[in-house]
Amino acid sequence: SDPVTMNRTLPLFAALLGAALLAPAACFQLGAVRAPALRVPSSSSPCLPKVATLARTSLAAPRCQVIFNSNDDWKPDHHKDQANSGNVDVGDYFPDDNTPGSASDPNAGLGLNSGAAAAATGGGANNRLDSLLSAGNTEIRTVEKAAHGPVEFKAHAWRIDGDYASGDPRYDLKYSAATSLAETEIMVEPNSMTYEDFVAGWTADTDASLWEVTPTEGSFDRRGGDPTFFDIRWKGSTVMKGEHFGTLVIVLPNDNFSYTYKFRVTVS
Repeated sequence: SDPVTMNRTLPLFAALLGAALLAPAACFQLGAVRAPALRVPSSSSPCLPKVATLARTSLAAPRCQVIFNSNDDWKPDHHKDQANSGNVDVGDYFPDDNTPGSASDPNAGLGLNSGAAAAATGGGANNRLDSLLSAGNTEIRTVEKAAHGPVEFKAHAWRIDGDYASGDPRYDLKYSAATSLAETEIMVEPNSMTYEDFVAGWTADTDASLWEVTPTEGSFDRRGGDPTFFDIRWKGSTVMKGEHFGTLVIVLPNDNFSYTYKFRVTVS
């Protein structure tokens, strides 16, 4: 309450308050964060009141270190023996020494001597590749046909590939007394992507003793290949007046497919 003391204290208090307001701007330094803290002056100062002042305390942040390419020196076990390359050396598939009977002879272990190997490959050891690429000494073996069970010659329910009702003379035949038969020929175009076996025969309601088809079995070519021709004959006689009917079915047993042709012979 002393006026003299108050006049001395106010300027000092204003200076301390200004320092406190400016202190946060100086609290941050590179690599460390400094936060203001309160400090009470000692009570031994007779001329200063007990006013809180600011002190700075350092809080050090942890530093992080990033390591790049830490696995650059790693190699798999099968590459460790190769200092300058990561490639694996692969042995030759075709040994240089093809002496018959040697360990590197390609015919070793097959039970073939040099003569048998030459006969099997169409030449000797020196020109084996040329012989394999040529057709002069090549042995062609018959390919076994796919086996199939009994075939039932049954007309297709709705698709007829050739019908006498159309008036086509290939299917509507006339008996010739001069040749004592009626004959025609039909052509079937291949329609499969592979070679297909076929079997040809007559339906159960056809008198197979009077009707004949040639061939009765074989193989169709692939699509776009040569067509197959079938010869059809009726072997009746002039005394068998009237109309005679026959239904031919060509079955592809391995493809679940068939062709159906209906014929009529008129004997007048």
